[in-house]
Amino acid sequence: MVQAVIFDMDGLLLDSEDFWQQAEYETFSALGVPLTLTDTAKTVGWRCDYVVDYWYRQSPWTGPTQGEVADQIIAQVIELIRQRGVLLPGARQALQLCQQLRLPVALATSSNHHMMLAALEHFELMPYFLATCSAQYLPYAKPHPQVYLNAAAALGIAPELCLALEDSVTGVIAAKAARMRCFAVPEPQHRHDPRYSIADKVLDSLLQLEQKDLLNL
Repeated sequence: MVQAVIFDMDGLLLDSEDFWQQAEYETFSALGVPLTLTDTAKTVGWRCDYVVDYWYRQSPWTGPTQGEVADQIIAQVIELIRQRGVLLPGARQALQLCQQLRLPVALATSSNHHMMLAALEHFELMPYFLATCSAQYLPYAKPHPQVYLNAAAALGIAPELCLALEDSVTGVIAAKAARMRCFAVPEPQHRHDPRYSIADKVLDSLLQLEQKDLLNL
């Protein structure tokens, strides 16, 4: 039985992946890192410090530290969300469905803690969540399962009784490693990526999430 639902944030609830790619491309290009906007798709679902370290190893720069670069990217993403951000189809409806079914809900994201709070407040989503967990201060982010294990612990529910909702392969790996059921909601262009086969179900959008999925009817 599903006794709790744990949501990812970027790319699942918020249409923010393009903002991450834009901020990363502009920031790294200014530092002289030779990459294209398409190259930034390689790191979708990664924690920002992982992304910065990856590109630093590809093309080391002088000047700002990796921490300063990560802070710059995060600040730009927050601003883009406030200016142009929208919720993805079915996001609010999925949260409302969980609420109607009295299922406790948590958030498990690799995103920066400040950015997580800023996004939830901007879209007025905070009341839906009993727990919000960021991997910012964890030794490892997704695909490590710790942020999902923390979310389940914050709800007081065993991981194997939780359903995780994810958009990225990285996130699906993390949820399954935490022994959770996991529904994947990939971007359309990645819908047929064979790596999503480890998910328990693949949805086109959160609009396809139904009561029977949550109550195992």
